[in-house]
Amino acid sequence: MLFQYLKLLRIHQWIKNVIIFAGIIFAKKLTDPESVQRVVAAFFLFSLVASCQYVVNDYLDRKEDALHPEKKHRPLASGKLDPSFALFITGIILPLSLILAYLLYPVFFALVAFYLVFNVLYSKFLKHMVILDVMSISIGFVIRAIAGAVVIHVTFSSWLLLCTFMLALFWGFSKRRGELIILEGNAKGHRKILNEYSTGFLDMMLGIVATMTLMSYVLYVTSTATIANLGTDRLIYTIPVVVYAIFRSLYIIYIKNMGHNPTKAILSDWGVLFAGLIWVALVITIMYSDFGNGIRFEL
Repeated sequence: MLFQYLKLLRIHQWIKNVIIFAGIIFAKKLTDPESVQRVVAAFFLFSLVASCQYVVNDYLDRKEDALHPEKKHRPLASGKLDPSFALFITGIILPLSLILAYLLYPVFFALVAFYLVFNVLYSKFLKHMVILDVMSISIGFVIRAIAGAVVIHVTFSSWLLLCTFMLALFWGFSKRRGELIILEGNAKGHRKILNEYSTGFLDMMLGIVATMTLMSYVLYVTSTATIANLGTDRLIYTIPVVVYAIFRSLYIIYIKNMGHNPTKAILSDWGVLFAGLIWVALVITIMYSDFGNGIRFEL
């Protein structure tokens, strides 16, 4: 029963919360032990709260999930886990996580609490509203990014928040498209909002959002404000990696047909993983060393 509960927490989904570490990287505080400890604590606390939200969502959606070809295997939808047991354990983990979040930093707690309330609104109302359903998911990632910054008392670039929002939109629309394809005739029965979408419309949205994501990132790394704040103009070297990551993502969405499960798609595709690791390595190297100082581009 405990194993089934751990599956319910979807620990593999914690990868969504790595955006919490963006603030400490771009604030050049990776070498500050106290900041690192605070961000790591924030990551685990936010992840636990998000996992508790998954439990609540799975409890509320267990009947609909039973109709889904993949979600029907989830502990609650399949009947392998007693719903009362799941809610009891969650009722212990969630309050404890919130208390620790408050002790870590009250503003961080406020963001986590807002995220929790926002997800309740999403489950009850927003997920039933076309386009707003995907935008709501993207806002959740923006909250994560802000939370990672405030916990170490730094500001977060509005450009970087825009990039986060756009990238989340990209994967959100890919998820909706993938659900339409994998569910085929049962799509409307599983999730009513899918009745408002079509693959053609979502293809158009994916193209627009992919373009806006790339444009946002290019504008961010070449912005005079970014260069002044970060003290470097060398983040331009990371643009090819981001371009590859977006193109590779389109490949696994359209060729591999894995858009319905973004987390699985990212974790199982060597190309996206490799691009992500290279991007992080490049950003850290550029931000914390003199790499590329002798190279200049005239635009």
